[in-house]
Amino acid sequence: MSLTSVSDWTPPDWLIPWISRTHVVLYKLSTGKVGGHVDGMPCILLRTIGRRSGKPHTVCLSYLPDGDSMVVVGSFGGTEHHPAWYHNVRANPEVIVRDRERVFWATADTLTGDEREALWEARVASAPRYARYQERTDREIPLVRLSYSRPYTG
Repeated sequence: MSLTSVSDWTPPDWLIPWISRTHVVLYKLSTGKVGGHVDGMPCILLRTIGRRSGKPHTVCLSYLPDGDSMVVVGSFGGTEHHPAWYHNVRANPEVIVRDRERVFWATADTLTGDEREALWEARVASAPRYARYQERTDREIPLVRLSYSRPYTG
């Protein structure tokens, strides 16, 4: 089997947490020079507060620019469950975004209706794997807009 891109390979479930943690560490250490793009898509670090633990959690996500905002996809590879970060932003929509060297507070808002559909089509056009993820699951894969709210000074 030959791989033409990262999206052609799905890692085993046991490897995903390690890949995710490693991606976050490499992104932080290099200010996005390593891990700032995956499969041609720009990536950010999203820090949420755990809905149950109250502790901060950071994940690396690709995004779709949307004016002054960013739209991230809660695909979780097309599994039957939403990713933990999505549950966290629903419980606490105030998040911290790191886009390379720029760090800021943002408000997370789940998109619905025509707005979601238009941005879903744009995401699938730029990254067709998301259509395959949607085919794997009965849940609607959420799109979340991250809107700048203020600088992060921490």
